[in-house]
Amino acid sequence: MKKVEIYTDGACSGNPGAGGYGAILICNGTEKEISGGEKDTTNNRMELMAPIKALSILKESCEVDIYSDSSYVVNSFCLGWIYSWEKNGWQKKQGEELKNVDLLMELLELCRKHKVNWHKVKGHSDNEYNNRCDRLAVNAIASLKEDNKKEDRTEFYDGELKEEVLSAEDKFTGRVFTVRKLEVRLPDGRVANREVVIHCGGAAICAVDSEGYMYMVKQFRIAASKEMLEIPAGKLEAGEDPKECAIRELKEETGVTAKNVIPIVSYFATPGYCTEKLHIFYATDLEKGNPDRDEGEFLHVKKYKVETLLDMVNKGEITDGKTVIAILWAIQNMKK
Repeated sequence: MKKVEIYTDGACSGNPGAGGYGAILICNGTEKEISGGEKDTTNNRMELMAPIKALSILKESCEVDIYSDSSYVVNSFCLGWIYSWEKNGWQKKQGEELKNVDLLMELLELCRKHKVNWHKVKGHSDNEYNNRCDRLAVNAIASLKEDNKKEDRTEFYDGELKEEVLSAEDKFTGRVFTVRKLEVRLPDGRVANREVVIHCGGAAICAVDSEGYMYMVKQFRIAASKEMLEIPAGKLEAGEDPKECAIRELKEETGVTAKNVIPIVSYFATPGYCTEKLHIFYATDLEKGNPDRDEGEFLHVKKYKVETLLDMVNKGEITDGKTVIAILWAIQNMKK
């Protein structure tokens, strides 16, 4: 007799409402996923439907271990409820109505074709297969909603926006950032993957002297494959204050210290996939000194009139985002 493991789960959006089920069958190391849904159902019906659909696939009598997080389904067998209901004409005691009779009868008939052992697992916990079944069920619901609302993509959306993180796995950890794969639940219930660059952020500083010259640095940027003109900037150390980081980078890269440093703006450079938040500061009352560049850091220190830098931005000669922001801010605010 073949041995088969079956993991099942059901879900419902509204209860009653659109529902889905998912199941994973495992036999001799081979896995098979199944899922489906109904537009108007309940959570308990989907919890029953999952093992029904899974057992229906088996073409011969098997020794089956079924794992479910539904106390309703597991206790129906392990505590003998379903046999009492059958004996009582599919009614509860004192003639009370029994719900889901059609599915209970079908599931009992299927179980009698096999040697079935039921196991209760904790839902939404650390059981990999149960979590996978949950995602199958949720995605089945989303597919139903998608079928019902395909035309909605041509209309404005004003519903929920937040995504719920279901799991996270670091795929790469380097000196500067970590790449993390996230599994998220979308507002419509579907499950999707996100790839996020985890970065501790940085600080940059727009330093302008008494004659209206802004300190810049030119360096080769490997990602852009060219030399770029930028304001001094650097990566935040763990727990470092952004203002202190900006002051440090100004001194290390240009040798300049500032008596007056104020914040300009903090912003996310590429929020679609990166957590990096940049903090830009404005520095005046400058004093010259000697730089203290990091090992392996090669750069040229330059000074330009702010008006000249604006012209370079307009001509596309300056393309670094933080630098463009700093120049535009300086043009608007220096004379105030």
